Amino acid sequence: HMAKYSKKVQVLLTEQQLKDLEEIALKNHKKLGTLVREAIEEYHLKKKKQQKIAEAVNRLLSLPEVPAPEDYQKWEAEYLEGKYSCR
Repeated sequence: HMAKYSKKVQVLLTEQQLKDLEEIALKNHKKLGTLVREAIEEYHLKKKKQQKIAEAVNRLLSLPEVPAPEDYQKWEAEYLEGKYSCR
């Protein structure tokens, strides 16, 4: 699915930067805006996402250990009964 881009950022470039970027965009059959977004995502936002993932993994790893049920089917039936029964 396509992301909905609704916020605008204005960036000033030198003539040469713009010329080079337009050349790259043309060569890769991409729009200039797409190139800029990809660069931002790759260079700045990827690190932030990786950091969030690492923090989530650390939180998971720090949870107390719970023993695996002896009989999974029995455990599942009890779990579902508890989850969907009207209290």
